[in-house]
Amino acid sequence: MEPGFDLLSPLNRIRFVAFDTETTGLWAASNRIVEVGALAFDLEGRDIAMFTELVNPGRPIPGEVVSIHRITDSMVSDADPVGPVLARFFDFCGPDSVLIAHNAPFDISFIAWEIRRNNLPLPENPIVDTRDLARYLEPDLPSYSLLSLALKLELADSQVHRALGDADLVSLIFLKLIGMTREFTTISELFETIGVYKFADGAQVVTELPPEFDSLAAAIRDAATIEIRYAKPGQPIQTRPIRPIHIHRLGQNLYLNAQCLLAHDERTFRLDRILSWRPLKS
Repeated sequence: MEPGFDLLSPLNRIRFVAFDTETTGLWAASNRIVEVGALAFDLEGRDIAMFTELVNPGRPIPGEVVSIHRITDSMVSDADPVGPVLARFFDFCGPDSVLIAHNAPFDISFIAWEIRRNNLPLPENPIVDTRDLARYLEPDLPSYSLLSLALKLELADSQVHRALGDADLVSLIFLKLIGMTREFTTISELFETIGVYKFADGAQVVTELPPEFDSLAAAIRDAATIEIRYAKPGQPIQTRPIRPIHIHRLGQNLYLNAQCLLAHDERTFRLDRILSWRPLKS
């Protein structure tokens, strides 16, 4: 599907949508979204529209995460689940927008996994990462975090860690960075220089494994329970009963997503850190 705009369109004719998510944890394969926020704007810095919704993740939000974004279980108890919220978010974006995120692979991975879980249509919008843009224009900065860039560019002195507030900060950083250069006149020039992401890049489930993982693949296929011995750096070897769900790739590593019967929740295990596994009786 082609985007709803001409790749040779001048930047000042593009509708941009900065977006951000807040989540229950760091791993998209085993955590959930609790908030989606977005701000539509143009190159003149005019806010065209905004989108903000809490999401009921269907599970408790860990206390250490609540301490960051301040979103509690009671705040999301009456919110819609993620499927309807994302459907409305995609409608808000429309096919004619270029999406903007900071550390885009993080938000893309969470949205992509929810697209997969909820059988939603896959949006084709191109996604630009303000972190990549900052690295290109300012290659010697000590940090490219959202707050570090906001401080460096004198846009804010704090970060709210809420989806709409952070999306607003992303839009300001994008506009400030674009204003620092005359190198990009069309959207195509921007894509070709710093790269572009798609939601299709996010949920990379691996369906074929090397022969040494045949028994693990069979456990996934049969929804069987297995016991793994897992070596986590700096910690004693753990023995855990799990029910494997799928294997996915992130960067150069493979990860096993599984229902952990000790934690009573989904967990993610790096495949090369699983020392051994054996079947358990159901």
